[in-house]
Amino acid sequence: MKLNINGEEADLPAVWWNSEQKMVQLIDQTKLPFLISIHSCSTYREVVEAIMSMKIRGAPSIGATAAYGLAQAINEFWGKPDYLEKVQVAYNDLLSSRPTAVDLKNGLDFVKDIWSVSPEEAIVYAQKFAQNIAMQGKEIGEVGKSLIRENMNILTHCHTGALALVDHGSALAPLVTSWEEGIRFHVYVDETRPRMQGRLTSWELSQYGVDHTVICDSASGHLMSSGKVDLVILGADRVVRNGDIANKVGTHNLAVIANHYSIPFYSAFPDTTFDLNTPTGAEIVIEERNPQEIYEVRGFSKTMNKQTCISVYQDNTRCYNPAFDVTPAELLSGYITPHGILTKEELLRVYSN
Repeated sequence: MKLNINGEEADLPAVWWNSEQKMVQLIDQTKLPFLISIHSCSTYREVVEAIMSMKIRGAPSIGATAAYGLAQAINEFWGKPDYLEKVQVAYNDLLSSRPTAVDLKNGLDFVKDIWSVSPEEAIVYAQKFAQNIAMQGKEIGEVGKSLIRENMNILTHCHTGALALVDHGSALAPLVTSWEEGIRFHVYVDETRPRMQGRLTSWELSQYGVDHTVICDSASGHLMSSGKVDLVILGADRVVRNGDIANKVGTHNLAVIANHYSIPFYSAFPDTTFDLNTPTGAEIVIEERNPQEIYEVRGFSKTMNKQTCISVYQDNTRCYNPAFDVTPAELLSGYITPHGILTKEELLRVYSN
């Protein structure tokens, strides 16, 4: 992805394997947009912590990170008498780090298939998994740009850029691709409480000079009812057989309002996000995160010149913090995939082959 670090241009993926130091490295998303910091994981348990603390986020990037984490565990425990037992524990620890996104399990299973071969081959497999996701992000950009027209107002939710898809992005990929081809439009960015992933979207759009405005999540209905939104495009953390999607909480609200006002509503995702084994959205396990994420707001204090957090509710306030919700397939206009823009019927046919 395109970065500007201290005035110098750089090009980095969201996560990668450092072969010299034998560790997983990633861009720490908890410090963005105020600081570009590289976080290093020298053990698989540190990878688990990075996923759980959302230093890395976005379902496909989490999947790639988990694949690297399992490869790292294979490197850690290779040759020990209880090797397979320890690696199985690592697999289970990584799998439980974020339960909703299916990319994580797909990444682990991709590496698990060869965990008895060699540590070197495990790293190669993890790299292949990550590179395939990044390549599909580029393909999603080419496919989805057909939806983008001059002077459009486009609404997006959560974060779906290169940070979330190793490189290129899912829902942001068509926007960036179109912008670089000279099409001009405007993006409304939901801030996406409580983790404020909208600031990552805003930061990535700024890297490419894309015109955008950040809004509170609760302002989206007003914009749509006022005729100020022409298209809603966002990502997915899991897409199941009948076309239902699990995505960042608040997606269902947007879909209902968009459907009411006949605004096209699309979900963009790579192959790793499709879950052929789950029939409907009712079977998706929704992750519930620490209520502290609602209780506190994290940001950057200009007076103290550092990141900080403040409490915004009185002590002992009860908070409920589901990280995702499920949007029924009938509320979606289509799915932007590396295989084209698909209907729900086409989706199952493509992914069943």
